[in-house]
Amino acid sequence: MLKTYLCLEDGEIIEGEAFGYFGESMGEVVFSTAMTGYCQSLTDPSFAGQILVFTYPLIGNYGVPKPKILSTHLMENFESERIWTQGVVVSSDVETPSHYQMHQSFSEWLAEHRVAGIAHVDTRALTQKIREKGALRGVISPKKLFTWDETILTNLVPRVSLREIIDYQPRKHNGKRLLLIDCGVKHGILRELLNCGYAVKRIPWNMDPLPFTNDTDGVVCSNGPGDPKDCGITIANIKKILGKNIPFLGVCLGHQLLALALGADTYKLPYGHRGLNQPCLDATTGKAYVTSQNHGYVVDRKTMPAEFTEWFINLNDHTNEGLISVNRKIWSTQFHPEGNPGPFDTNWIFSLLEK
Repeated sequence: MLKTYLCLEDGEIIEGEAFGYFGESMGEVVFSTAMTGYCQSLTDPSFAGQILVFTYPLIGNYGVPKPKILSTHLMENFESERIWTQGVVVSSDVETPSHYQMHQSFSEWLAEHRVAGIAHVDTRALTQKIREKGALRGVISPKKLFTWDETILTNLVPRVSLREIIDYQPRKHNGKRLLLIDCGVKHGILRELLNCGYAVKRIPWNMDPLPFTNDTDGVVCSNGPGDPKDCGITIANIKKILGKNIPFLGVCLGHQLLALALGADTYKLPYGHRGLNQPCLDATTGKAYVTSQNHGYVVDRKTMPAEFTEWFINLNDHTNEGLISVNRKIWSTQFHPEGNPGPFDTNWIFSLLEK
């Protein structure tokens, strides 16, 4: 096996064995506590610009399935058409994966997409370091050298959003038409909307939505990577939508962009929420849900507009997880109601746009 190194900006150099693409990858080093769903995590556009550390030791044990296409730019079993994660850090490289749907190994998949991986790392110790110091910039490289390119973490949403308009039709139409603002949408959101019966028009993150609103029953703003304050164009467009009194749902980054459009503020968490078991409380009903999450920024609870109710609260750190205005038919969640990977306990949220 070839040696490679994870070089962190604080000067620490971690030695490991290379798997996947043997070369250099750089990004913000973050961790996920997910035990399954690594294929969905790596293809989630919200991970653009990041090196992902998996705390679970058996990543790659069921290999990677053959990609299945449902429609134009819509995958059935992945969250996009490519890997967006910059690099991968695991405890062990599983050399004998086994699953009846396996098409290739995890390492082969990473190599195909030119994504560097480093194995035989004490990922628990690395995770503890990130929890203490916050997310760190890092480089996976055959050389013991940290060099940084500032462009890795800039202009992320324009990279992951499609530049074309695409219309999707459900198998069984519920009579509602939705406009989806694509800031790096997980395909699981699209699949869930289609399963609910909505016809969906998907537009780029920076496209003016107003020309489409006369033929729209609701607007969904998707997840995506990076700092929400970098998306000034989308924030301005959401303000236009809110002025038209159209039902609106924001998910993850879409939740943060909605809050900014309403005059609230956002800030970066020390190490974010990434995993499939984040507990959230529905403050309007008192019910708790286990949710799938992937974000580094949150809405500042102290700045939320008075006319909006705090919908969900994270039960681990009590950060805001959602906003709601029943009268205006506006909802948002910081977590991912569609799961993929993760629980589907909150996928009923998508049906709110039918009412």
